[in-house]
Amino acid sequence: MLQAFRPTPTCTRFQTSMEMPCMKCGAQMRLATIEPRDQNYDVLTYRCRPCDSGESFLKAR
Repeated sequence: MLQAFRPTPTCTRFQTSMEMPCMKCGAQMRLATIEPRDQNYDVLTYRCRPCDSGESFLKAR
């Protein structure tokens, strides 16, 4: 079974984009998933292929 990376979400007000710089290696991370959290927030998860890291953010709808 494939394990899903689940980093702790960070609250943010940034504009959603398909890519963002990786905080570990500087390469471009890609938006991997958008999951509804509740009626007010989504969880956006970005993945970095070069260093296999991920970052998740809470995004207000």
